[in-house]
This record gives sequence, C-alpha cells and structure tokens, in this order.
Amino acid sequence: MIPKGLLIAIIVGVSSALILGVYLQKTYNSNDLKFIEGASISILTDKSDYTINDTIAVEIINTGTVDVSFSNMAPSLRVRALDGTEFYSAFSEGTNLAPKEKITISWNQLKNDNTHILEGRYVIESFAYGMDQKIHDSTTINVFK
Repeated sequence: MIPKGLLIAIIVGVSSALILGVYLQKTYNSNDLKFIEGASISILTDKSDYTINDTIAVEIINTGTVDVSFSNMAPSLRVRALDGTEFYSAFSEGTNLAPKEKITISWNQLKNDNTHILEGRYVIESFAYGMDQKIHDSTTINVFK
C-alpha cells in the first residue's frame, strides 16, 4: 500500500510537470510571425532537428512595414557554431524585400570550403538593412547522425 502523502506528491509533481512542459512548448517553439512597425526580418526553418545530409530550407521574411535590402557588406545568411565559428555564408546583394515578402535559401550542410559539417547545434543568422539601420534575426538548429 502506498502512503497517501507519497501518492499526493506524485500526482502533484506529474501534473505540474505536464502543465509546465505544455507551456514551455507553446512559448518557445512558436513559429508565429509577429509583424512590427518599422524594419524587421525573421528567419524560419521547416523544423529544428535535422540529420546529416538533409537540405535545410531557410526562409527570410520581411516582418516589418518598410522595404529591407541585402548588401554585399554582410551576408544575407550565415551559419555558425555556438562559439561563433562561421561555417557557411550566402550573399543576396541587391535583393529587396517588400513587407511580408520572403526569400528561401537552401543549404545542403556544406561549409564554405565544400566539406560536410559535423553533428551539433548551429545558429542561422540573417542580416539586412532597412530605414538606414542594420537589422538581423537568428534561429538555432540541431544536426544529428
């Protein structure tokens, strides 16, 4: 026979873990775009976990109310490790995005020197210019074997 106090503690612990898990899932894995006044971009990937050799489709979306443009001074897309080591960069110079417009860049998990990346966690960043200011957004992905 299980003591009543232990049974109550188990039920409270399991139910609070479930509620907290659902809350964190909805809060941190939300792909809801928020459009704001001024210049803004957002990065979306179709999922957050990939296996090695998957093609990663990255959408860069203008989530602001003004046009944004990409320059040859900064990469429009950059993939780096968490320590800042850059592995891949792509330039979309001369490209302009109107509000709510998007571009999709496919990355085949090759570094700039055409070698494959290793498994790990990577940051995907995008840089653009709008209203005479540099704007950027980033997202994190995981690559597994």
